[in-house]
Amino acid sequence: MASPASPSLRSTLVRAEGIHVWDAGGRRYLDAISGAFCVQLGYSRTDLVRVMAEAASRLPFARPTTFDSEESEGYARELLAAAGPPFSRVLFTSSGSEAVEAALKTAYRYQRAAGYAGRTRVAHLRGHFHGATLAALQVTDYGPRRAPYETVLAGGSPALAEEAGGRPLDEEVGDAAALIAETVPAAGLGAPVPPPGYLARLRGACDAGRALWIADEVLTGFGRVGPLFAWKRLAERPEDQGAVPDIVAFGKGAGAGYAPVGGVLLAHRVASALDSAPDGPFVHAQTYGGNPIACAVGRRVLAALREEKIDARVREKETLLAGALAPLARHPHVREVHGLGFLHGVELQADRSGAPFPRGLAIAERMEAACRERGILVYTGVGSADGARGDFLLIAPPLVSDPHHFAQIAIAITRALDEVMGGFP
Repeated sequence: MASPASPSLRSTLVRAEGIHVWDAGGRRYLDAISGAFCVQLGYSRTDLVRVMAEAASRLPFARPTTFDSEESEGYARELLAAAGPPFSRVLFTSSGSEAVEAALKTAYRYQRAAGYAGRTRVAHLRGHFHGATLAALQVTDYGPRRAPYETVLAGGSPALAEEAGGRPLDEEVGDAAALIAETVPAAGLGAPVPPPGYLARLRGACDAGRALWIADEVLTGFGRVGPLFAWKRLAERPEDQGAVPDIVAFGKGAGAGYAPVGGVLLAHRVASALDSAPDGPFVHAQTYGGNPIACAVGRRVLAALREEKIDARVREKETLLAGALAPLARHPHVREVHGLGFLHGVELQADRSGAPFPRGLAIAERMEAACRERGILVYTGVGSADGARGDFLLIAPPLVSDPHHFAQIAIAITRALDEVMGGFP
């Protein structure tokens, strides 16, 4: 696993502005991965700093098991309006991993309320990453993150073989409580855009088995590919129209890097079933879930996405980002370049046959270091080929980036490729 950065790559950041960050040595870097895929609107936003300060001075905390706050109520109302039907309830967390945990708890309790208490298995797809906490790792099929905890996770539900040509998806889902899937699988597979009909297959498989569809939008939400959520973008395709998830897990970009904000959106049928459960209503609360400061930031992020027409901006400029990266595909050690919106992947290969590099060569780590030396921060991962091998880069600049930034990113990657791959035929 190449990211997070190894100790040799770590340095201390001291300030940031726009889409750039500076370290303690005075070096400036273009942040081509939006911090951790979360700094959607860039750094040093005075509007976000202002609402944080105002919220902190007015009410910094409200105990979530006992109170709501004006900010949490307002954010819930505005977020549900932005998401649209069929979503009628939001549960707040402090991160995407916690949001996935809340989504899993919701699915279990929903099945109990529906009379299927024995349904505890959660189906998931190969290469999809759902978070760093143990329950999230339990439904993750991403070797580099799971491997250190396999003995703890033993007995977890197996990943589906559908994407690899196995049984039909509805047979694999079977009697699962839920199916969780990234809308665009990024950290484990390098952001390949799912083919037309992908959402329809997920929806159909869940309906056939009475399972809930959990859309993991932690990385892809809040404008990353244009709309509020990536499933909305894919559902515009004729083959996927009408395919809507039951639960949406979100995080990262919801707080734009200024405050830890995450949560889950529940479809009305799920929320109403939980309210009428025979063993009592479902309650989920965390110390900082729905924190007034975090919710104030979340409200301002939603407003900025709307006011600055981020959906239209991303759709307009995604072709320019894709165009800047496209020439990389001509490099003999680049297998494919693909992506959607401001999320693109560059898959690497050992030779023209498409074979992955041996993991021992640490190609991903070397590419990250070479890009950093050229002033560009990228995300590099492994496992896209077979779960263990398959080096790739992810490019996800802030949504306020401009075409000249795209060119800088592409040039740095090209030169890094030449340097790192110079010793290979």
